[in-house]
Amino acid sequence: MSNVKEGLKIIFLLIKKDLKESLKNRTAIMIILLPLFASLMFSLVSSEQLVRNFELGISGRETDQLVNFIEQNFRNFSIQEFKEIEAGKSATAAGSIDAAIYYDAEAEQLEDSYQIFLDSRDTVNFFILRENIADLLTDYHELEQGPDFNFQPAADFKVSSSILPVWLTVTITMIGLMLISASLSEEKDNKTLAALLVTKVNIYQIIIAKTFFAWILTIITSVLMGSLNGVLGIGIKRLLLSLLIVSTASFVFSGLGLIISLFTKSQSSARSISTVIYFPIIFPALVADVSPLTQKLALFFPTHYLYQALDKVLVYQGQHSNLYVEILALILFAIIFYLIIFIYIRKADSLVE
Repeated sequence: MSNVKEGLKIIFLLIKKDLKESLKNRTAIMIILLPLFASLMFSLVSSEQLVRNFELGISGRETDQLVNFIEQNFRNFSIQEFKEIEAGKSATAAGSIDAAIYYDAEAEQLEDSYQIFLDSRDTVNFFILRENIADLLTDYHELEQGPDFNFQPAADFKVSSSILPVWLTVTITMIGLMLISASLSEEKDNKTLAALLVTKVNIYQIIIAKTFFAWILTIITSVLMGSLNGVLGIGIKRLLLSLLIVSTASFVFSGLGLIISLFTKSQSSARSISTVIYFPIIFPALVADVSPLTQKLALFFPTHYLYQALDKVLVYQGQHSNLYVEILALILFAIIFYLIIFIYIRKADSLVE
């Protein structure tokens, strides 16, 4: 029991040391503050996302012909049929589909025949989707110019909450990938790691301390971002889900950062590698919906699952959204990365030069 207490005390002291050193580290301050200020700035403006394939819900009587027309002529639309328009509207509000169309065959005027509910999370995407559906219906009815169809937002989203998943994904990735890799590599360069390893401290305690150091910074930064963007009042269940997602992702990217630092011989090498792989890791998550190819490619990156999970729980309020896949994927990535670390430590002749 005394050995466990002593081990925990050592880990706590190592975390305390890292926190103190981070206050003197300009890189650490920049990694945390720049996305923080950027998220505050972007809470006032809408983000412009790339156009993607759309998922369209259709309900109402006598819609078979419309469904067939869309499937044959518009490949960027995939169709889901709903018995009730409320189900389609709820799915749109939850982010499961992009738009829901209700067709009333008995309406006298063509513009009154359709009720169209759009995902209003992103302003630019809203107008692009509205234009696409208007063109679709105009072609379907063989009109030269379409009437004024009834477009409505399925739900109202704050711009601040819609951009927050992007900034959290960017920040969590940066903390683990760039800050933690640089931290351990710096200790290898200045012989701090070698000095620690000749004391009672072992490498596993250092790995644990670095991991929880990244977790503490991630939680603090995430809470600050959430406060600035007004999402702390979203409900205890969603807050706990957000905490679970952010914590799991922190372990994923701190593990990746530790792998970089262990496999490199100097701090400059670690910084170069982390900088080179940062954008290839973060980019697929943000452009996953551009095409079927990017959707498949994104499945191999942990950033994709982090962004999707945060988007569901923060923007779409966690309704009609299954988070099991995203959370399990993040846990799997974390296990893989720490297994690599464990195997490397067991087989390495020496961790310091």
